[in-house]
Amino acid sequence: MAQTFRPPATQRLYDVCVVGSQLGGVVAGALLARRGFRVLHVAHDDPGFHYLDHGYVLPFGPAVLPSPRHLPSADAVLAELGLASDLGRALAPSEPDLQLLLPRHRVDVSRDATQLRNELRREWPKDVDPLEAGFATLSTLFDFAGFFLRAAPPLPPDGLIERLAVRKALNTAASMPGAPQRRADDARPFVGLEDHELVRSLFVAHRFLTYLDGAPSPLSLVRLLGGALRGTNRLAGGLGTVRELVRRRIAESRGELRGGPGEPAVASGLDLDGKRVDAVRLADSPDAHVARVFIIATDASRFVELLPAELRDGKPAAALQRVRAARQLATVNLVVKQTALPPALGDNVLALRDAGGGDGLDNAVFLQVLPARRDPKKGEKGAAEVVADERVVCASGFVGADAGRAGLEAAAVAIREAVADAIPFFERHLVAESAPLVATPDRPDLSAVHPLYVSDEDDSLGLSGVPVRSAWKNVFFAGREVIPGLGVEGEFYAGIQAAAHAAQLLGRKDVLRK
Repeated sequence: MAQTFRPPATQRLYDVCVVGSQLGGVVAGALLARRGFRVLHVAHDDPGFHYLDHGYVLPFGPAVLPSPRHLPSADAVLAELGLASDLGRALAPSEPDLQLLLPRHRVDVSRDATQLRNELRREWPKDVDPLEAGFATLSTLFDFAGFFLRAAPPLPPDGLIERLAVRKALNTAASMPGAPQRRADDARPFVGLEDHELVRSLFVAHRFLTYLDGAPSPLSLVRLLGGALRGTNRLAGGLGTVRELVRRRIAESRGELRGGPGEPAVASGLDLDGKRVDAVRLADSPDAHVARVFIIATDASRFVELLPAELRDGKPAAALQRVRAARQLATVNLVVKQTALPPALGDNVLALRDAGGGDGLDNAVFLQVLPARRDPKKGEKGAAEVVADERVVCASGFVGADAGRAGLEAAAVAIREAVADAIPFFERHLVAESAPLVATPDRPDLSAVHPLYVSDEDDSLGLSGVPVRSAWKNVFFAGREVIPGLGVEGEFYAGIQAAAHAAQLLGRKDVLRK
């Protein structure tokens, strides 16, 4: 590993300091380090890959990742960082891409057109042609929405010039040969089929792919459902695997890392000089970590907590509260014998009691089936041991963001009941049961593993939240609150934007690419 920059004085000096461990921040840090800047990453809220309970290595929640090659921002980042092959080896393709368990139907939604048609013909023989046409339209809209994102419009747009840039990108995508009649911000999939139970179920599945609550926008539906239906993948370590792959590139390019997966470096406060942030202070260090630019990769509410007390109720801080978490994902991990699982059960399953009943916990639960892994014994090194005849059913549903321990325990009971509906008699083969938010009371940061935000901002695209630029001249946001409506793709996009703003402010033109 390359030597890190360690000044001998009580001040540690950097070009860029990334505070927080959301994916967009580590993406920005890795890109800037790759381009020759001195970068410090402070893992202020890193939950890690997993948690330990009952001797098992268990996920915080399901992680569904589309193929990065279908996401322009992810593909560009992984290519520049040389990580495409590494991530490809870590991804486990799902089979099928998505399974829907409805009261009267079970359908495997596959990227393979022939398999999908056979499924539709079996479950809805009278509707097979319009449904198949709806999926074809979704695929077309996904491609042309990709042209819009490849034009790199500023998201969310800030001011007239940036709004014009967004409009130009929309018009560019609409002018491509074969483009749909409606622009990417207005074209909806499955027009005329919105009340069909399959389509309603897909719209519920969309909620488990996004970070934005409320009625989904056309662009969000197209990018998230279209990306998932091009192929989904699972990760043994969840999205933490992606974060850590990217984060290591910071250290390999003269950068410095403080904290790590599951062992966050706690930031205790920020030093300000007027409209600029000068330094971040850590709870375990007397040093002031000084940087010319700061990139925030934690929720805005946590950033506000780092400001001096007299500034937390000011106008700049109040503006950040316009985006806030409304719901969070509650998860129950059930370790079962493999014989408990029906042979036809998919890897990613949305179980609905009523296709038209919405995405509430009383109706919708998302299940992801993963290999069971035992924690290595104390003192032993190496990867967790896979138990051949056991599986983890990671089951999740949404609860209120302010649900206390009692609310989370009640949610765990409801999720367990929903699993019993989907997998009858699983209790006979149950080996262990754990709920991460209940099993880890000393980790309050875990409540934000997968939030759904609401925004008071006026956003015509229905994607965005916190602006990349802040009220502080050298502070940029790169967390999932920036473009929550695009899910994981939005995190990569926010990271690219934050890196570009930082590089422009630092005034460096010598972009290094290898």
